[in-house]
This record gives sequence, C-alpha cells and structure tokens, in this order.
Amino acid sequence: MSIALQQYFDEGFCQVPDVFSAEQCNALIAFSEKLPTYEDGSLIPVFQPHKEHDIFLKAMKTPKLIAIMEKLLLGRVSGIQTQFFFGRPGTKGFNCHQDNYYVQAKPDGFGSAWIPLEDTDPGNGGLIVYPESHKEDILPFEEVEGPIDSFGQAPNALRQELVLPDKYKPLDVHAEAGSGVFIHGHVAHKSHDNTSKDRFRRVLLITYVREGEPFREGREAKREAVNVYE
Repeated sequence: MSIALQQYFDEGFCQVPDVFSAEQCNALIAFSEKLPTYEDGSLIPVFQPHKEHDIFLKAMKTPKLIAIMEKLLLGRVSGIQTQFFFGRPGTKGFNCHQDNYYVQAKPDGFGSAWIPLEDTDPGNGGLIVYPESHKEDILPFEEVEGPIDSFGQAPNALRQELVLPDKYKPLDVHAEAGSGVFIHGHVAHKSHDNTSKDRFRRVLLITYVREGEPFREGREAKREAVNVYE
C-alpha cells in the first residue's frame, strides 16, 4: 500500500496523479458539449451519463482507476454511478455532505473517485474535505434555505447541510487535471463557489462498491451495478 493510498484509510481521502491522460480529459470535455444540460444552457450536473454514452462507461472502466479502487475497497469492485459537473463561473458550491448518506452501502465497501478534467483550486470551485471525519457514522442533516436560482448546481445540493462536529477542520484540495481525488463514503466534503471570471471546473465523479455489496438504488439516481471488467 503506497503512502498516498494509506491516507485514504487514515484521513478519508487521498490524491493520485495521472489517473486519466490529458487526451482522455480533453475528449470528455469535448463530448460534454453534447450533454442535455449543456445544450439547454442550464449546465446543471448530469446524472449517470455512462448509461447513455460509451465514453463515460469507458471512463468508469479505466484500468488504473479500477486498480486503485480495488486497493481502497479491499477487493473487486462494481461501478454504480457517474455524474458530470460543468462548474461554470458563478456556479454555487455543493453543501457539506457524506456520499454514503445517499448510497447506504457498507462504510468500507463504497468510495468515490472525483476526477477533475482541468486544474481545480478554491477560485474555480475546488473541493473541500474534512480529514478524519470518515471515522463518524452517517451524521444528521439540517434543512437550509437554498438560493432561488442555483445557477449551474443541482438544487438539492443546496437544500441540506451536514451537521458536522466542530473538531473537524476544512482542507482545500488543489487538484491537477486527470488526477484522482478518492473520497471515503463517510468523509465530510463540499466545494467552493466558482468565483472566477472565466474558468470552468469540469469534473467527472465516479462511484464504486465492493463487488456484491448492497447499496441503495435511489429514486432519482437509479444506481445499478456495472461490471467494470468486461
């Protein structure tokens, strides 16, 4: 186990460079202009593009990505979800949450790969994590009043806020294009608003479970196990 991957078990997240090639990132960005919310101008996140477009299914099956997830989830894995984020300038950040609140999988058998397709930092909507918060069970949410216009963000992302103990402190994640930020299902995280004038923050989120483990399908997400070895 490398030092980078050990951080996932110790702190609830880790970063690995060059999970996707520059060519793969550029191809995904170019293809994103065919997605429905790009065409209608809303640029809100797109759920499960791998079910409709082979380029996202191939991304889910990227060999280096699968090899990392096998080490983090301690066995063979299945893909269950993809989500494409445009993150155009002005996009509101996602409120603080734990991914497994939605998926309801075994804590050690579920994780996410957050893959920026261009360099990300706090200015263009970069990720914020709370190290070691993955040691908590699923924490309660409180309802909050989100903005009337979510502007590029899924409205539900702004209507709830995780109730997180004060002992956990936020850490900004600076991530280069094609790197992978691997997120434990219980680690608290959120994202900055994109306050830049002209920098998108396009990200492909891919989530996995240990093969054979149960998970919540979800009324809107409609998660289904994908064989990533075919």
